[in-house]
Amino acid sequence: GRVNWQAEDVDQVRELLPCPNTYRLRRRTPGSFVLVSCPQIGRALKCQGQLEAAAAVIFAGCPEIQSVCEQPVKIWYSWRETGSELDIQILKSPPQRERRRRASKNVSYVVPDFLVKLTNGRSYLVEVKPSRRLEDQIVKRKLSASRTYAAKNGWPFYVLTEQHLLRGTLVRNLRLLARYRHLQADPHELATLELRVPQDGRKLTDLLNAGASGAQVRVCLFHLLAIHRLSFDPRSLPLDKETMIYPGGAFTWNPFDSVWAPNGCSTGGPSV
Repeated sequence: GRVNWQAEDVDQVRELLPCPNTYRLRRRTPGSFVLVSCPQIGRALKCQGQLEAAAAVIFAGCPEIQSVCEQPVKIWYSWRETGSELDIQILKSPPQRERRRRASKNVSYVVPDFLVKLTNGRSYLVEVKPSRRLEDQIVKRKLSASRTYAAKNGWPFYVLTEQHLLRGTLVRNLRLLARYRHLQADPHELATLELRVPQDGRKLTDLLNAGASGAQVRVCLFHLLAIHRLSFDPRSLPLDKETMIYPGGAFTWNPFDSVWAPNGCSTGGPSV
């Protein structure tokens, strides 16, 4: 049956380490990790490189995402090649050490990058990979194991590459707004701006011209957009003076249905 995932129920979630902006998470993994502030979970997501960070920016800025967990679970699996097919079996627990030595060529594990839960309760297992690595046989096997594990739990499984994450304006728009998320602003001024936005929307330039100080109004508008008290469509065009601004909740989106699904990056998740 379907698993109702909660971040605190995932055994393999790593504790947030006290640290500066970048740090080493695993000793055997070279390089520093990028932190991306995620308001849904009240802390930063730890990302292995800029491509994962781009995915995290989208998750953190999406109004329909309730929770995000990075490196959520270590999936142990065995595999057997049967002609041109690959038979993947998900193991309930890590193999015994002696057994692991004897069967080391046929037992391994994979740690997916993200488990994402929407406000409607649906969860998605996500792996981020550069497109150049998708033809690697080991990568193919690990993706197959993640796909099998996701299907057993009733989750769609998505593989995201730079083609899904970096083209278009979505990441740039959300990174811009993230700078204004924690702005300390006059509550009365914010409420006044909200009242100026009708249900059918209003151009950003009209809102800027309505205030005494266009620069200050712009800062407050971007803050309201960042915290979803106002809304707009960040997916296809840059945020500029011609952008239509709507009340909070009037325009909503999630990347799995409206950004990535048409690109074919879902890899065999079940229809649930």
